[in-house]
Amino acid sequence: MMNRDKKYPPSRIIDTMDEYIYKTAILRAALQMKVWDKVAQGMNTAEKMAADEGWDLQGTRMLLRDLCHFKLLKIRKGKVFLTKETECYLLSDKPTYMGKFLLNEYHWEGEGQLAETIRTGKRPIRYDAGDQDMVDVWLAMYVPDLTDTADFVERMNGLWKQLDIQFHTGLRVLDIACGPAPRTLVLAQQHPDMQVTLLDWERIVQIALDFAHRLGVDQQVKTMVGDLWSAEIGSNQFDLVYMGNITHFFSPEENTQIFRKVNRALVPSGILAINAIRQEYPLPQDPELRYYALSKGGAAYTFAEYQTMLEQAGFTQVQDVARQPIKAVKP
Repeated sequence: MMNRDKKYPPSRIIDTMDEYIYKTAILRAALQMKVWDKVAQGMNTAEKMAADEGWDLQGTRMLLRDLCHFKLLKIRKGKVFLTKETECYLLSDKPTYMGKFLLNEYHWEGEGQLAETIRTGKRPIRYDAGDQDMVDVWLAMYVPDLTDTADFVERMNGLWKQLDIQFHTGLRVLDIACGPAPRTLVLAQQHPDMQVTLLDWERIVQIALDFAHRLGVDQQVKTMVGDLWSAEIGSNQFDLVYMGNITHFFSPEENTQIFRKVNRALVPSGILAINAIRQEYPLPQDPELRYYALSKGGAAYTFAEYQTMLEQAGFTQVQDVARQPIKAVKP
Protein backbone atom coordinates (compact mmCIF):
# COMPACT_ATOMS: atom_id res chain seq x y z
CA MET A 1 0.00 0.00 0.00
CA MET A 2 2.82 2.38 0.86
CA ASN A 3 4.56 1.76 -2.46
CA ARG A 4 1.34 2.49 -4.29
CA ASP A 5 0.87 5.76 -2.39
CA LYS A 6 4.37 6.89 -3.30
CA LYS A 7 3.83 6.04 -6.92
CA TYR A 8 0.52 7.87 -7.12
CA PRO A 9 0.70 10.88 -4.78
CA PRO A 10 -2.58 12.79 -4.33
CA SER A 11 -0.97 16.09 -5.37
CA ARG A 12 -3.67 17.01 -7.89
CA ILE A 13 -6.39 16.40 -5.31
CA ILE A 14 -4.56 18.44 -2.68
CA ASP A 15 -3.93 21.28 -5.15
CA THR A 16 -7.61 21.35 -6.01
CA MET A 17 -8.50 21.51 -2.32
CA ASP A 18 -6.08 24.38 -1.74
CA GLU A 19 -7.27 26.31 -4.79
CA TYR A 20 -11.01 25.78 -4.65
CA ILE A 21 -11.86 25.14 -1.01
CA TYR A 22 -9.54 27.14 1.22
CA LYS A 23 -8.91 30.12 -1.06
CA THR A 24 -12.58 30.37 -1.97
CA ALA A 25 -13.65 30.62 1.67
CA ILE A 26 -10.99 33.22 2.47
CA LEU A 27 -11.82 35.41 -0.52
CA ARG A 28 -15.55 35.19 0.22
CA ALA A 29 -14.96 36.28 3.83
CA ALA A 30 -12.82 39.22 2.66
CA LEU A 31 -15.52 40.32 0.22
CA GLN A 32 -18.24 40.05 2.85
CA MET A 33 -16.09 42.14 5.22
CA LYS A 34 -15.19 44.65 2.46
CA VAL A 35 -11.54 44.42 3.41
CA TRP A 36 -10.33 46.36 0.37
CA ASP A 37 -12.69 49.24 1.19
CA LYS A 38 -11.23 49.32 4.72
CA VAL A 39 -7.67 49.46 3.37
CA ALA A 40 -8.64 52.30 1.02
CA GLN A 41 -10.09 54.16 4.01
CA GLY A 42 -6.71 54.04 5.80
CA MET A 43 -7.13 50.90 7.91
CA ASN A 44 -3.84 49.55 6.63
CA THR A 45 -2.83 47.35 9.56
CA ALA A 46 -4.62 44.50 11.28
CA GLU A 47 -4.57 46.50 14.51
CA LYS A 48 -6.35 49.49 12.94
CA MET A 49 -8.87 47.35 11.10
CA ALA A 50 -9.72 45.20 14.10
CA ALA A 51 -10.02 48.21 16.41
CA ASP A 52 -12.15 50.31 14.03
CA GLU A 53 -14.47 47.45 13.08
CA GLY A 54 -14.54 45.56 16.37
CA TRP A 55 -13.10 42.42 14.75
CA ASP A 56 -10.98 39.72 16.35
CA LEU A 57 -7.35 40.81 16.03
CA GLN A 58 -5.82 37.37 15.46
CA GLY A 59 -8.35 36.49 12.74
CA THR A 60 -7.86 39.87 11.08
CA ARG A 61 -4.08 39.40 11.02
CA MET A 62 -4.42 35.99 9.43
CA LEU A 63 -6.90 37.24 6.85
CA LEU A 64 -4.62 40.08 5.75
CA ARG A 65 -1.58 37.79 5.62
CA ASP A 66 -3.47 35.28 3.47
CA LEU A 67 -4.66 38.01 1.10
CA CYS A 68 -1.07 39.20 0.74
CA HIS A 69 -0.01 35.62 0.04
CA PHE A 70 -2.70 35.42 -2.68
CA LYS A 71 -1.37 38.73 -4.09
CA LEU A 72 -4.72 40.42 -3.47
CA LEU A 73 -2.98 42.86 -1.12
CA LYS A 74 0.66 43.87 -0.81
CA ILE A 75 2.57 44.56 2.38
CA ARG A 76 5.35 47.04 3.03
CA LYS A 77 6.87 47.91 6.42
CA GLY A 78 4.02 46.27 8.27
CA LYS A 79 1.26 48.06 6.35
CA VAL A 80 -1.00 46.60 3.67
CA PHE A 81 -1.83 48.32 0.38
CA LEU A 82 -4.15 47.68 -2.53
CA THR A 83 -2.78 46.16 -5.71
CA LYS A 84 -3.66 47.68 -9.08
CA GLU A 85 -6.16 44.88 -9.71
CA THR A 86 -7.91 45.10 -6.38
CA GLU A 87 -8.07 48.89 -6.61
CA CYS A 88 -9.85 48.53 -9.93
CA TYR A 89 -12.17 45.59 -9.23
CA LEU A 90 -12.68 45.19 -5.47
CA LEU A 91 -13.55 48.69 -4.23
CA SER A 92 -17.32 48.79 -3.86
CA ASP A 93 -17.69 52.43 -4.93
CA LYS A 94 -16.02 51.85 -8.32
CA PRO A 95 -18.12 51.23 -11.46
CA THR A 96 -15.71 48.37 -12.17
CA TYR A 97 -16.55 46.58 -8.88
CA MET A 98 -16.79 42.80 -9.27
CA GLY A 99 -17.49 41.85 -5.66
CA LYS A 100 -21.24 41.50 -6.07
CA PHE A 101 -20.78 39.10 -8.96
CA LEU A 102 -18.16 37.06 -7.09
CA LEU A 103 -20.30 36.77 -3.97
CA ASN A 104 -23.24 35.67 -6.06
CA GLU A 105 -21.20 33.02 -7.86
CA TYR A 106 -19.95 31.50 -4.61
CA HIS A 107 -23.44 30.10 -4.15
CA TRP A 108 -23.85 28.84 -7.71
CA GLU A 109 -24.42 25.24 -6.55
CA GLY A 110 -26.75 26.13 -3.69
CA GLU A 111 -24.29 25.46 -0.88
CA GLY A 112 -23.79 21.79 -1.62
CA GLN A 113 -26.99 21.04 -3.53
CA LEU A 114 -25.32 20.05 -6.79
CA ALA A 115 -25.27 16.31 -6.03
CA GLU A 116 -28.98 16.26 -5.19
CA THR A 117 -29.75 18.26 -8.34
CA ILE A 118 -27.89 15.75 -10.50
CA ARG A 119 -29.71 12.89 -8.77
CA THR A 120 -33.15 14.42 -9.34
CA GLY A 121 -32.69 16.67 -12.40
CA LYS A 122 -34.53 19.49 -10.60
CA ARG A 123 -32.90 22.71 -11.72
CA PRO A 124 -31.88 25.52 -11.73
CA ILE A 125 -30.48 25.35 -8.23
CA ARG A 126 -30.50 29.01 -7.14
CA TYR A 127 -31.48 31.18 -10.08
CA ASP A 128 -32.02 31.01 -13.80
CA ALA A 129 -29.16 32.80 -15.58
CA GLY A 130 -31.57 33.94 -18.28
CA ASP A 131 -33.84 35.88 -15.93
CA GLN A 132 -33.91 39.67 -16.09
CA ASP A 133 -33.37 39.75 -12.32
CA MET A 134 -29.76 38.74 -12.99
CA VAL A 135 -28.87 42.01 -14.75
CA ASP A 136 -26.53 43.12 -11.95
CA VAL A 137 -24.60 39.87 -12.19
CA TRP A 138 -24.17 40.18 -15.95
CA LEU A 139 -23.14 43.82 -15.69
CA ALA A 140 -20.39 42.87 -13.25
CA MET A 141 -19.20 40.11 -15.59
CA TYR A 142 -18.69 42.59 -18.42
CA VAL A 143 -16.52 44.95 -16.37
CA PRO A 144 -13.05 43.42 -16.93
CA ASP A 145 -13.42 43.34 -20.70
CA LEU A 146 -14.26 47.02 -20.96
CA THR A 147 -11.51 48.56 -18.85
CA ASP A 148 -8.96 48.66 -21.68
CA THR A 149 -10.74 49.55 -24.92
CA ALA A 150 -7.71 49.29 -27.22
CA ASP A 151 -6.78 45.81 -25.99
CA PHE A 152 -10.40 44.70 -26.19
CA VAL A 153 -10.80 45.91 -29.79
CA GLU A 154 -7.68 44.02 -30.84
CA ARG A 155 -8.99 40.78 -29.29
CA MET A 156 -12.45 41.12 -30.86
CA ASN A 157 -11.19 41.50 -34.41
CA GLY A 158 -10.13 37.87 -34.60
CA LEU A 159 -13.68 36.47 -34.63
CA TRP A 160 -14.68 38.07 -37.93
CA LYS A 161 -11.49 36.91 -39.62
CA GLN A 162 -12.29 33.35 -38.51
CA LEU A 163 -15.87 33.55 -39.82
CA ASP A 164 -14.82 34.99 -43.19
CA ILE A 165 -17.86 37.28 -43.42
CA GLN A 166 -18.15 39.12 -46.74
CA PHE A 167 -18.99 42.74 -45.99
CA HIS A 168 -20.90 45.06 -48.31
CA THR A 169 -22.24 48.60 -48.22
CA GLY A 170 -25.20 49.03 -45.88
CA LEU A 171 -24.74 45.73 -44.05
CA ARG A 172 -27.45 45.32 -41.39
CA VAL A 173 -26.42 43.42 -38.27
CA LEU A 174 -28.47 42.26 -35.28
CA ASP A 175 -26.64 41.46 -32.04
CA ILE A 176 -28.90 39.27 -29.87
CA ALA A 177 -28.41 39.36 -26.08
CA CYS A 178 -25.65 41.78 -26.95
CA GLY A 179 -24.12 42.55 -23.56
CA PRO A 180 -21.61 45.36 -24.20
CA ALA A 181 -21.73 44.27 -27.89
CA PRO A 182 -17.94 44.29 -28.29
CA ARG A 183 -17.70 42.18 -31.42
CA THR A 184 -20.38 43.91 -33.47
CA LEU A 185 -19.38 47.40 -32.36
CA VAL A 186 -15.75 46.73 -33.27
CA LEU A 187 -17.04 45.56 -36.64
CA ALA A 188 -19.03 48.80 -37.02
CA GLN A 189 -15.88 50.78 -36.31
CA GLN A 190 -14.20 49.09 -39.25
CA HIS A 191 -17.19 49.56 -41.61
CA PRO A 192 -18.62 53.09 -41.21
CA ASP A 193 -21.63 52.40 -43.49
CA MET A 194 -22.76 49.39 -41.46
CA GLN A 195 -25.80 49.50 -39.12
CA VAL A 196 -25.95 47.51 -35.87
CA THR A 197 -29.11 46.79 -33.88
CA LEU A 198 -28.49 45.85 -30.26
CA LEU A 199 -30.98 43.63 -28.42
CA ASP A 200 -30.81 43.13 -24.66
CA TRP A 201 -32.34 44.32 -21.39
CA GLU A 202 -32.44 48.07 -20.92
CA ARG A 203 -29.59 48.52 -18.43
CA ILE A 204 -27.31 46.26 -20.45
CA VAL A 205 -28.13 48.08 -23.67
CA GLN A 206 -27.04 51.28 -21.94
CA ILE A 207 -23.63 49.73 -21.24
CA ALA A 208 -23.37 48.84 -24.93
CA LEU A 209 -24.30 52.40 -25.94
CA ASP A 210 -21.59 53.77 -23.66
CA PHE A 211 -19.09 51.44 -25.33
CA ALA A 212 -20.35 52.51 -28.77
CA HIS A 213 -19.68 56.12 -27.79
CA ARG A 214 -16.12 55.24 -26.74
CA LEU A 215 -15.58 53.60 -30.14
CA GLY A 216 -17.13 56.55 -31.99
CA VAL A 217 -19.88 54.53 -33.69
CA ASP A 218 -22.98 56.04 -32.02
CA GLN A 219 -24.58 57.01 -35.32
CA GLN A 220 -24.40 53.44 -36.62
CA VAL A 221 -26.31 51.94 -33.68
CA LYS A 222 -29.98 51.24 -33.07
CA THR A 223 -31.39 49.55 -29.98
CA MET A 224 -34.14 47.04 -29.29
CA VAL A 225 -34.91 46.72 -25.57
CA GLY A 226 -36.29 43.43 -24.29
CA ASP A 227 -35.43 39.76 -24.12
CA LEU A 228 -34.85 37.48 -27.08
CA TRP A 229 -38.13 35.63 -26.49
CA SER A 230 -40.50 38.60 -26.56
CA ALA A 231 -38.62 41.01 -28.86
CA GLU A 232 -40.12 41.39 -32.34
CA ILE A 233 -37.13 41.16 -34.69
CA GLY A 234 -39.24 40.94 -37.85
CA SER A 235 -38.56 39.09 -41.10
CA ASN A 236 -36.03 39.70 -43.89
CA GLN A 237 -34.53 42.54 -41.86
CA PHE A 238 -30.87 41.63 -41.36
CA ASP A 239 -27.88 40.41 -43.36
CA LEU A 240 -26.02 39.08 -40.32
CA VAL A 241 -27.18 38.01 -36.86
CA TYR A 242 -24.66 37.48 -34.10
CA MET A 243 -25.37 35.48 -30.92
CA GLY A 244 -22.78 35.40 -28.16
CA ASN A 245 -22.45 33.04 -25.22
CA ILE A 246 -26.12 32.45 -24.40
CA THR A 247 -27.15 29.25 -26.17
CA HIS A 248 -25.60 27.09 -23.42
CA PHE A 249 -28.29 28.35 -21.02
CA PHE A 250 -31.12 26.91 -23.15
CA SER A 251 -32.35 23.44 -24.00
CA PRO A 252 -32.05 22.09 -27.57
CA GLU A 253 -35.78 22.74 -28.07
CA GLU A 254 -35.43 26.34 -26.89
CA ASN A 255 -32.38 26.94 -29.07
CA THR A 256 -34.17 25.54 -32.11
CA GLN A 257 -37.06 27.92 -31.40
CA ILE A 258 -34.66 30.87 -31.19
CA PHE A 259 -32.85 29.83 -34.35
CA ARG A 260 -36.18 29.67 -36.24
CA LYS A 261 -36.93 33.22 -35.12
CA VAL A 262 -33.49 34.33 -36.29
CA ASN A 263 -33.97 32.54 -39.61
CA ARG A 264 -37.12 34.57 -40.27
CA ALA A 265 -35.30 37.80 -39.42
CA LEU A 266 -32.50 37.17 -41.92
CA VAL A 267 -32.62 37.95 -45.61
CA PRO A 268 -32.01 35.06 -48.05
CA SER A 269 -28.30 34.09 -47.91
CA GLY A 270 -28.10 35.89 -44.56
CA ILE A 271 -25.66 34.55 -41.99
CA LEU A 272 -26.06 33.53 -38.36
CA ALA A 273 -22.82 33.57 -36.35
CA ILE A 274 -22.84 31.92 -32.92
CA ASN A 275 -19.95 32.31 -30.52
CA ALA A 276 -20.87 29.13 -28.69
CA ILE A 277 -19.31 27.56 -25.64
CA ARG A 278 -18.59 24.09 -26.92
CA GLN A 279 -18.39 20.69 -25.27
CA GLU A 280 -15.38 19.82 -27.43
CA TYR A 281 -13.38 22.69 -25.93
CA PRO A 282 -14.01 22.74 -22.14
CA LEU A 283 -12.93 25.82 -20.22
CA PRO A 284 -11.26 24.96 -16.89
CA GLN A 285 -12.39 28.28 -15.41
CA ASP A 286 -15.99 27.76 -16.51
CA PRO A 287 -17.04 24.12 -15.97
CA GLU A 288 -19.98 22.69 -17.87
CA LEU A 289 -21.91 21.87 -14.70
CA ARG A 290 -22.24 25.59 -14.05
CA TYR A 291 -24.62 25.89 -17.02
CA TYR A 292 -26.51 22.87 -15.72
CA ALA A 293 -26.88 24.40 -12.26
CA LEU A 294 -27.85 27.89 -13.44
CA SER A 295 -30.42 27.06 -16.10
CA LYS A 296 -33.50 24.93 -16.59
CA GLY A 297 -32.20 23.11 -19.65
CA GLY A 298 -28.78 24.37 -20.70
CA ALA A 299 -25.56 22.52 -21.48
CA ALA A 300 -22.33 22.87 -23.43
CA TYR A 301 -23.36 21.32 -26.75
CA THR A 302 -21.24 19.65 -29.40
CA PHE A 303 -20.96 20.94 -32.94
CA ALA A 304 -23.08 17.99 -34.11
CA GLU A 305 -25.84 19.02 -31.70
CA TYR A 306 -25.70 22.63 -32.92
CA GLN A 307 -25.80 21.42 -36.49
CA THR A 308 -28.98 19.44 -35.77
CA MET A 309 -30.66 22.39 -34.04
CA LEU A 310 -29.73 24.80 -36.83
CA GLU A 311 -30.82 22.50 -39.63
CA GLN A 312 -34.14 21.87 -37.87
CA ALA A 313 -34.55 25.67 -37.80
CA GLY A 314 -34.03 25.89 -41.57
CA PHE A 315 -30.33 26.77 -41.84
CA THR A 316 -27.86 25.19 -44.24
CA GLN A 317 -24.06 25.24 -44.69
CA VAL A 318 -23.48 24.89 -40.95
CA GLN A 319 -19.76 25.26 -40.37
CA ASP A 320 -17.50 24.52 -37.43
CA VAL A 321 -15.12 27.50 -37.37
CA ALA A 322 -11.78 27.47 -35.52
CA ARG A 323 -12.57 25.90 -32.14
CA GLN A 324 -15.57 27.96 -31.02
CA PRO A 325 -17.65 29.97 -33.54
CA ILE A 326 -20.36 28.36 -35.66
CA LYS A 327 -21.56 29.81 -38.95
CA ALA A 328 -24.86 28.97 -40.68
CA VAL A 329 -26.64 30.34 -43.75
CA LYS A 330 -30.30 30.96 -44.47
CA PRO A 331 -31.09 29.42 -47.92
